[in-house]
Order: sequence, then structure tokens, then C-alpha cells
Amino acid sequence: MKLTTLGTSNGDSTYNRFNSSTLLELNDSLYLIDCGAPCEGLLRRAGKDFTKIRAIFITHMDNDHVGGLTELYKEIIKYARYYQHTHIYLAEDAAEAFFVWAGAMRLSRREDVFTFHVVKPGEIYKDENITVEAYPTDHIPYAPVKPVSFAFSVSYEGKRLLHTGDLRDDFTDYPAVLFEEHFDLLLCECTHYKPEVAMPSFLKTKADRMIFIHVAERWHGTAGEMDFYQSYKPIPVPFLLAHDGDVFEV
Repeated sequence: MKLTTLGTSNGDSTYNRFNSSTLLELNDSLYLIDCGAPCEGLLRRAGKDFTKIRAIFITHMDNDHVGGLTELYKEIIKYARYYQHTHIYLAEDAAEAFFVWAGAMRLSRREDVFTFHVVKPGEIYKDENITVEAYPTDHIPYAPVKPVSFAFSVSYEGKRLLHTGDLRDDFTDYPAVLFEEHFDLLLCECTHYKPEVAMPSFLKTKADRMIFIHVAERWHGTAGEMDFYQSYKPIPVPFLLAHDGDVFEV
């Protein structure tokens, strides 16, 4: 599998990072985890074929994780082929609100091209390439009805990766499955908690390597990255801080 960290910033775009979006490519199919702006433009600059996007998984409905979805929707329906269909998994029941907003921008309601789903805990998606499971987190503790935020595991060709989505500042919603089951790769956000709070959990994590995304502004730039690597030095497996457009083989 090829993994591209399209956008790696926190809640704000910065001078060198855009909002959160991660692209997975396997067997000529594309999958997205989160769709922060400008996801569509970054995919186009990377030369990706929108007709190959099979599914989009949204960890939660904060704008920096879903703000690029309308533009991507426009591009997909604009160039849709008769054989394609894209499944969109939202952490909340927001499909009708999305179609209202899309309609306000004169975009057609193309349910022949898209199917929206509300994420529930457990297995949510499976095709010939991947299986995706959702694990509830508590990133939005004030939500009246929960869960409304999720981590996702992706299984493929005998391997597994886990994307944490955003987490609480006390790290109590870090997915417990990371202590119980093996993962080839952990994609972990690094904005909403302090390293010393997370380190006990990282030391128990059963992952072969870690890539940090959703990067806090304090870790941006040369000096910030040096501080990041010093702060996370105790992690016992290879780890790195991702940048926009980084490509990994997983």
C-alpha cells in the first residue's frame, strides 16, 4: 500500500501545512481518511484520478477534517464514469445537511455516484482490497450524543494500520486495541496532548513504526521539529513527523 499524507496541519492551515487528509492507494483504488481543505487540489497536483476514489472515512465533523469534501464532491460528479461509486462515512448523520450546502452551490444531488453512511463502532467497510473498522474516541466530550469521533484501522494484504483521528488532551481515549493487537503502522495526531501525557501509552503500543500527523504549530519549522524529536525520543520504535505530500510504502 502507498500512503500519502496530503495535509498534516492542526485546526489551522499554516505557512507549510494544510488541513488533515491522508490518501491510501492499493491495487489501483484510492481511499481517503479525512478530507480537510484543500484536499481536492492536493489530489489533483499529485496526479490522482478522482474516479478511483472508492471510499472516504471522516474521523469527526470538525471543519479541518471535512472542509474539503464539497470541492472533492464537485470534482467527482463532474468527471463521474458510469462504473464508479464512492462511499462516504461520516461520524455524524450529516448527509442531508451536506446536500443542502452542495445544492446552495448549484451542485447536483448525485446519489447514483455517492452513498453516505453514519459511522458505527466495529467493521464499517470491506471490499476486495481493504477492511476498515471504527473505534470510538472522545475528542468531543461535550457532544450530547456519542460517539461522534473515531479512530480507524485498515487491514490489507495481511497488514494493519491505525489512524487515531483527534484525541482528548488527557489521552484517555487512545484506542486500547493498540495495547492488545499488533499493527504495522500507527498514524497518530500530535496536537491535542502533551508528550509526557502520551508517552506511557506509546511505550505500550504494539506498532512497528509511528507516523505523526495533525501537527501542532509548536512542532512546525526546523526548531519545532527538533523539539518534537527530542520530546518523543523515548518511543522505542522508528517514528517520524510527516509533512504535506510525504509518500510512504506500508
